[in-house]
Amino acid sequence: MSRWRLAALGSAIVASALLSTCGGGGSSPVTNTPVPPTTTLAPVPTPAPTPMPITFCALGDGPGNGVGCPCESPSFLSDVDKAIGQVIAEHPEYFDLDNQSGGGQYKVLSGGAYLVGVITNLQAAGFCAGFDGEEIQLKNSNAFNDQYHVLTSDNYIRRGLGSYRATCYPASFPKPSRPFPDNNGCSLPASLEISCSRDRSSYLADVDSAITELSQKHPEYFNLGDYSRGTDWFRVVSVDAYVKGMADALKSKGYCARWDGEELVAKKENRFSDHYDILTGENYVRRGEGSYRASCYPAAF
Repeated sequence: MSRWRLAALGSAIVASALLSTCGGGGSSPVTNTPVPPTTTLAPVPTPAPTPMPITFCALGDGPGNGVGCPCESPSFLSDVDKAIGQVIAEHPEYFDLDNQSGGGQYKVLSGGAYLVGVITNLQAAGFCAGFDGEEIQLKNSNAFNDQYHVLTSDNYIRRGLGSYRATCYPASFPKPSRPFPDNNGCSLPASLEISCSRDRSSYLADVDSAITELSQKHPEYFNLGDYSRGTDWFRVVSVDAYVKGMADALKSKGYCARWDGEELVAKKENRFSDHYDILTGENYVRRGEGSYRASCYPAAF
């Protein structure tokens, strides 16, 4: 994140000098020093928060197209294993350390946080590292990059030689990233996610209470007599007002929040964001545990 500079406004100091009389027989004239006009400086605008990049690679975009990627032998396997071990040591809460498939390949409780942790450690070691949605991409030049699949489909760490998948010639990442989404007035810098996983909701109680509060404050947004069968989910009659009202309600609770067109996205920091599907296809509110969809690392806006 950027460090903000605070602008200091100066003020003119007004001084006057008075020559007093001395001796007898008469008075000397008093001379007043002219007062300089006070200058009012225009306020310095507050700079917009600097977006948080997904990854930074001093080597620039990869010139390859990801087609020439034979399976040969890994160039960075020990570095990947070291980065994985560092995540385990520093963030044991990401794993079930009593459940492993062998060789320190633990059950992963937060896939998104784990993958971002591995990438962050590789970047700190001097590599360019990224994620293509399935595999970690790694390079130290644009001549080639290696691909590593470090998370199994049943959410166990994959490490060792089995994690290596291919080598691409020339390096095929990073590609120009998509624009940062509107942050809906959030004071935090903008952010884009690297990886999302269905972990555990952090903000569900506040999302549920916001639905209740909005229905009480603006009952005109809803048909409170029409419920989805077998639930306490009432019908939404003004979708645009509902989703905007929910984002505003979470903002009033101290969150950054926005509607991304499908889900309500909330964050209190840029480490992650939680995503909630609060509207069914039949335009009923969706609430409770089923509304939570995923957590994205870093935050998705």
